[in-house]
Amino acid sequence: MREIASCLMMSLLLVSGQVSAEPSVEGGASPREVLTLAVVTCPVGGIQIRYTPPLRDFPQDVRTNGESVFSNCVTVLGERVTSGTSGTDGIRQGYSCADLLGILPVPAGQVVWNTGEVSTFRLTQISARVDGPLLVVVQSGTVLSGKFEGAQAVNTVTFASTDLDACRSPEGLPRMSGNQTLVLTKVL
Repeated sequence: MREIASCLMMSLLLVSGQVSAEPSVEGGASPREVLTLAVVTCPVGGIQIRYTPPLRDFPQDVRTNGESVFSNCVTVLGERVTSGTSGTDGIRQGYSCADLLGILPVPAGQVVWNTGEVSTFRLTQISARVDGPLLVVVQSGTVLSGKFEGAQAVNTVTFASTDLDACRSPEGLPRMSGNQTLVLTKVL
């Protein structure tokens, strides 16, 4: 819950914050102000990921199959969106439980918005933190094409009951599920 509150606070700061793009001119005012806006904030979301074969401590080729939903979205710029869905299904070569905690590229993905429009993303997992059974992953990147093209994206995922000890068991880690928030921002 604290992660969602932090993300919402960050979004509010982004909506109201201004950054000077050029040095000040006489009188202290800058000739041009750059405004960073939260274009879309989706504070409620869920994710489920399945691994075949289950993830282990050693690298192996793993099929990753998952679904994501985003809801309660608030749009500041552009046509209003209220929700979105995303799915993934592909092979990750040499994938292991250590990759859950590392800095690495995330396979390109798409969000299909409730309007039928699509955003294509390129994200990088930039941090991960384990706190007991919580695994918090932050992914950052860009909307490459489609709706909100050019926006910066931050996706924060909280897996609530991740048992990373399963990685060392004969069964491995077969699936994870959790909550996520998505924030898209643009500099105007």
